[in-house]
Amino acid sequence: MADLRPVLERCLDPESVRWTTVPTGYTEDMARDYLEQIIEPSAEQISWAIEADGQYAGTIDLRSGGGEGEHASGDVGYVTHPRFRGRGIMTAAVTLAVDHAFDVLGWELLVWQANIGNVASYKPMWRNGFPRPLSVPALLNHRGVMRDGWHSVLEPGMPREPQGRWEDVSAALLRDVEQARRPG
Repeated sequence: MADLRPVLERCLDPESVRWTTVPTGYTEDMARDYLEQIIEPSAEQISWAIEADGQYAGTIDLRSGGGEGEHASGDVGYVTHPRFRGRGIMTAAVTLAVDHAFDVLGWELLVWQANIGNVASYKPMWRNGFPRPLSVPALLNHRGVMRDGWHSVLEPGMPREPQGRWEDVSAALLRDVEQARRPG
């Protein structure tokens, strides 16, 4: 339970609350329950704690989307502790998770989704070759409200490096935010 305090800090962070589905009013008991639940992988989800400088830096999950054998797929989700944002730590974690999804689990595709506006969440995906996300109206239920979302899919044979310059991609994402009817 060494990660209890940092998980609690992460779940109380305003940006984490804004962009993720972490419950509001997060408590130490909730953090303890979360840590006890994610210890064991299941057929539906595998979670990893991310460590940097000997400290908890975040969590990344692969969640099964169904399908079997060569048609199995799923999605990736993650959250970074505020102290470790902007250091490339999540990019490295995404690389390992993508490798696991394709090379170990044999998934035919991996999905990333986020509320429109969460540009920082896309950057590790961009660095790992995920194409510029599509804007999808009312894609995600965020705290009981349907929000416009971004959706991107990576397949095993696709390039695993950034597609385009970050300046151009992020400018396009900001245009999506301006045009969204139900932004995050």
